[in-house]
Amino acid sequence: MDVILQILLLLICAKLFGELVERAGYPALIGEVAAGILLGPTLLGWVTTNETIEIFADIGIIALLFISGAEMNLKSFLERRNVAVSTAVAGVLVPFAGGALLGYLLDFSQAETLFLAIALSITSIGVSVRILVDYKQLNTIVGTAIVSAAVLDDIIGIFLLGILSAVAMTGTTLAGDSISMGLLIAIVFLVLFVLIAPRALRWFFDLARKTETHEMVYSVAIILALASAWLSQTAGLHYSIGAFIAGLILGEQIRRDRLLFDSLMDFGFGFFVTIFFASIGLLFSFTLETFLSPYIIPLILVAIAGKIIGGYIGSIHFLTRAEALLVGLGMTPRGEIALVVAKVALVGGIIGSALFSAVTVMVIVTIIITPLLMKQGFIRAQITEKESS
Repeated sequence: MDVILQILLLLICAKLFGELVERAGYPALIGEVAAGILLGPTLLGWVTTNETIEIFADIGIIALLFISGAEMNLKSFLERRNVAVSTAVAGVLVPFAGGALLGYLLDFSQAETLFLAIALSITSIGVSVRILVDYKQLNTIVGTAIVSAAVLDDIIGIFLLGILSAVAMTGTTLAGDSISMGLLIAIVFLVLFVLIAPRALRWFFDLARKTETHEMVYSVAIILALASAWLSQTAGLHYSIGAFIAGLILGEQIRRDRLLFDSLMDFGFGFFVTIFFASIGLLFSFTLETFLSPYIIPLILVAIAGKIIGGYIGSIHFLTRAEALLVGLGMTPRGEIALVVAKVALVGGIIGSALFSAVTVMVIVTIIITPLLMKQGFIRAQITEKESS
C-alpha cells in the first residue's frame, strides 16, 4: 500500500479512536496506540512501520517534549530538583534490581539478566508527559516531579544503554573506556548546553520577532527544537532531552505569545504526536506463541511494581503518600528507549526473539495501563485532599 495512504489511514483511525477514548474519560493516547494495533501486522495488516512513519514519529516525540518544556515553569522545575534526583535514582535502582532478580529466577544468562534489568529501569518521558498533558497535571507538583525525574531517568538510561552496547560488541566484557568516554561527552554536552543555550536560544528567538515575515517566529521555534534535539543526539543523549531543555528555556517567551503556543500545540498534537503513539501500536506484531510465553506475565508485573515502588520511595520524603504514589504510577510506562535497548540486545545476540517479543508486549501494556492507573490515582488523591481539609 502507498505510504501516503498508510499515513492517512493511520491518522484518521488514531484521531477517531483517540476521540472515543477521550469521551470515555481517558487519555487519547490509548486510542492512538489501539489504532496502530488494529491497522498493524497483527490484525488488519494495512499499515507497516517504514522509514517515513519512523521520521514522522521522531518529529512527534521532539514536538511533544519541546511543547511540554515550553508549558512548564522553569523556576518550579529547578526548585523541585531534590525530589527529581531522589525519585530518578530510586526509580532506576528498584526496577533494575527487580529485573536482575527476575532474570536470576528465570535462569537467564548474565547478559540476558543485564538486558532485562536495564530494559525495566527506563521510563518513557514521552508517554509520561502526554498523560500529564491530557489530564492537565503537567504543572502540578506531581507533574513536575514526574517529568524532571523522567528526564534524569533517560540520562541514566543512556548510560545503561552504553553498557549494554559494549556487552553486545565485546561479548561479556565491558568496554570501560568507551563507556566512560561516552558518559563524559554526554555530561559535558549537558553542562555546556545549560550554560550556553539559554542566551543563544533567546537571542535567536528575539531576532525572529524583528523580521518582516509574520510566521518567522513559528518557524524559528521549530528550528530551535529540531536543532537542540539533533545536538543532544549527536552528544549521545536521546534527542528528546535536547528538545525538552530547549522548550523549558524558551517557555516564558512562547507562553506570552498565546497564538504561537496554540500553533505549536496544533503542529504537534494535530499530526506528529498522534503518529508517534500510533506507530507504537504498529510494533504489536506477534503470534499466539508470543502470548503463551512464560516470560510475559512476570515481566509485566515486575515492570509495573518496580517503577511504582521506586517512584514512591524516591518521592515520599518530599510529597504526601497519595502524591508519591502518583509519581510512581507516572514513571511506570516504558517506551522508545526501552525498545532501542531491546533492538540493540537482539541485534547483538544478547537475547533471542522470544524475550524481545515479551519485552515489546511489556512496553505496550505499560503504555496502555498507566493512564488507567493514574486516573484512579488522581481521583484517590482528590478524595484524600477533601477528607484532610
